[in-house]
Amino acid sequence: MNRARLFGIVITLFLLAMFFSISACSSTSTGPTTITVNQVKPSVQSVSIVNTGTSGNYYAILDITVRNAGADGMVIVVGHVTQGGQTTTSQMPAYLTANSKQVIRMVMPLQWGAGQATAAAEVQIP
Repeated sequence: MNRARLFGIVITLFLLAMFFSISACSSTSTGPTTITVNQVKPSVQSVSIVNTGTSGNYYAILDITVRNAGADGMVIVVGHVTQGGQTTTSQMPAYLTANSKQVIRMVMPLQWGAGQATAAAEVQIP
């Protein structure tokens, strides 16, 4: 019985020594770790508008050029068309690749004879 008890104590001491040596190795941190995450960095480069259609079906076609100076990612492109004091807004999700430009096309309804239409756009990060 003494040999079994001695063997148990030796094994326990060995396991404790291993635990403390592993703990001592993993606690050599010198401070907080900073992780840098690259994000999409979109901006609207240009917006062009073309009106098309007839009295019953009159539309504005927006070509919105979006530039991404960051990493790949999803954005929401928001287009605005103002005509006769009324503003119509439309949103479209788009996946932008890193360091590239992309043209997003939106078609929005207009009213025939309501005056000149103007367009604007913005990009949002969801």
